[in-house]
Amino acid sequence: MIYLILFLINGLTDASAQISSPLANIQVAGALDGVTPISFDDSANNKMLLRSADLIFFGPIDHTFDGQLNLTAHLEDGQMAFELEEGFLSSSKLIPRSRIKAGKFLLGFGRLNTFHAHDWPFVNAPKVHREFLSPPNETLKAESAADTGLEYSYLLPLDRFVEVTLGVTNGYCYGHCDSEGERPRHPLYYVHPSTFFELGQGNGLLLGASHMRRHDASDTKTELSGIDLTFKSREGKILRWLVQSELLFEHQTDQDNKIQERAGGYVFIQKGMNENWLAGLRADVFSHLNRKFESTGESRKDLSYALVPTLTYNHSEFTRLRLAYSHEVESIAGEPEDQTERQIQLQFVFILGAHPSHNF
Repeated sequence: MIYLILFLINGLTDASAQISSPLANIQVAGALDGVTPISFDDSANNKMLLRSADLIFFGPIDHTFDGQLNLTAHLEDGQMAFELEEGFLSSSKLIPRSRIKAGKFLLGFGRLNTFHAHDWPFVNAPKVHREFLSPPNETLKAESAADTGLEYSYLLPLDRFVEVTLGVTNGYCYGHCDSEGERPRHPLYYVHPSTFFELGQGNGLLLGASHMRRHDASDTKTELSGIDLTFKSREGKILRWLVQSELLFEHQTDQDNKIQERAGGYVFIQKGMNENWLAGLRADVFSHLNRKFESTGESRKDLSYALVPTLTYNHSEFTRLRLAYSHEVESIAGEPEDQTERQIQLQFVFILGAHPSHNF
């Protein structure tokens, strides 16, 4: 696989240097995400991990369409395995006020799921993201839900920015999967309307709402709804303030008509001290709303929560170092003790080449 990737890069470089065509506009980027967890409760996995490596090809295909390929190596069972994380055709010129995407892509649901982990403002994913959008539930799992299908975004003809995104995907496999999965009863669909408020020079607030519905092969019906908020305040090149938050609620009915309801969210507040140094704090909550005691069938309430202070050093736009402390507690009614996981997390991220930009 490595030799094939190097061959493709060499071929693209030679071709773009020799001919004048859309191939000459292809951008190639790479990103490496390394994490070192230092656990106070389970020292067996205290070692440096190369969590993911991304190789990204993107650029115009012709005067109407753009293309993007993301080859990603994730850490799976202690081994790095390459896969196609994203590969899609897109256009903002085919239909007025519209963006169209076809292929495999990160689902346009919520805020955090639309970003690759090396672009997140913190090291580990909040528990609500790990439970709903990136199973299995591992503290340092840094993946987003992707699938193959169609996504359409339309900018409403209003004085204010209001965009509505609709997506329909295969739904064979949900989250991050290593196999194709089984044919679902119905395809997966989601909708994500969002609006933007300009709050003076350098200040902006993006608000969104999301709804997703799945009906899998085992006849389990899942509806996931949420809201997301992102506030940024800039002074020149300095990101003075970042506030990012999501709240999600899941209603699930299995083949025996048993209902499970879960909810959670996070709030992350980050202060930029200067162009290089940023300090942040994330608070997470998560709960099973109608969990039952297996012995008596009585309802019980539980609550998981976490506090994650984070210090980030941006040496440049291509190199980032991060230090975080994660204190996560799971409290379950009927259990004698809370389950606590405490970790110091060291992260380094570097980017080679021109990275695809994000809207906000």
